Amino acid sequence: MQLIVETLDMEKTRAHWPQETPFAPALIRDHKRDKGHWAVLTAPLQPGDEPHWSYAERDEYLRIPLFPYVLSGRGDLALAFMLQLGLSCAGHLPGRVTGFYVVTGNPVELLLDPDTDEPVSMRYWIGFAVIVEET
Repeated sequence: MQLIVETLDMEKTRAHWPQETPFAPALIRDHKRDKGHWAVLTAPLQPGDEPHWSYAERDEYLRIPLFPYVLSGRGDLALAFMLQLGLSCAGHLPGRVTGFYVVTGNPVELLLDPDTDEPVSMRYWIGFAVIVEET
């Protein structure tokens, strides 16, 4: 299985975003050279929920939206949440996956306790798509 990881510069993206438009970052790429069918996660996913997929077979460009997740400020719990999210999605994949495309937002935003200025959680932007085998 092919794994592709790309990073979207969240500060640059936010700085160039039109003020009157809700912030909805996404990675746009040409996908015609890829073999298989693309399924893109189109809504934020919570562990245990069924993912919402959109298919991009006829589109010239692939749009992978990034969604914000508020994670624990503890690294181990943040990683555990992301693993749980991935595993909860695994049972709902739309076919045999031959490629996995992950888009991460950087930097991660630390959310501080207003009284102590200590990090209590973090906002992490992530989006993904899968390539499923042609039938």
